[in-house]
Amino acid sequence: MIALDATFVSTSLKTYQDHALRLMEFGLINTRSALQFAQDVWTAKSPEDFAQAMVDYGRRQFECWTEELDELSAATGEKQNEEDEHAGLGD
Repeated sequence: MIALDATFVSTSLKTYQDHALRLMEFGLINTRSALQFAQDVWTAKSPEDFAQAMVDYGRRQFECWTEELDELSAATGEKQNEEDEHAGLGD
């Protein structure tokens, strides 16, 4: 049987709890954004108001997802430098 170090287990558990808490916060942020979108659509009085609600929702989601991705990348230690090359379809 493998003996685990107590500090390793406690560190792993703390890391898991931190990630789980942050994911729950992301879910709350996304839920609030969706509810704001629903309220904006419900109160739209013209097609322009409806279009603006859609644009605002898309912008909020893009900003939120960008922030979430940056935070998760930094937390997992996989954030890449700008100098790193990215492989694409043409490479």
